Amino acid sequence: MESDFIVIGALILGIVIGRFFTSNINYPSKHLENKVDAIIDHLGVDFKPYKNTPKEVLSALDSGERVKAIKIYRQFSGVSLKEASEVISYLENNRTNAT
Repeated sequence: MESDFIVIGALILGIVIGRFFTSNINYPSKHLENKVDAIIDHLGVDFKPYKNTPKEVLSALDSGERVKAIKIYRQFSGVSLKEASEVISYLENNRTNAT
């Protein structure tokens, strides 16, 4: 019985420690993304990352169907729900610059 509590405690501690050390995992990639964006701006490159977004996604956005747009984008690209949601948010806010 006591060993069960020790195992459960160790698992909980492992989860807490794991979350603590992985909470900033996106920081390096965001930092790199910002640097790449600065280089692209400096070089004057006309970079439109979502230029090949399926028309169905854009149509769903035009109709105000955000959830449908996310679903279609996920099917098209195979990305996670979070990534698709971020792309759709970006497209909603930067439509003229993105496509």
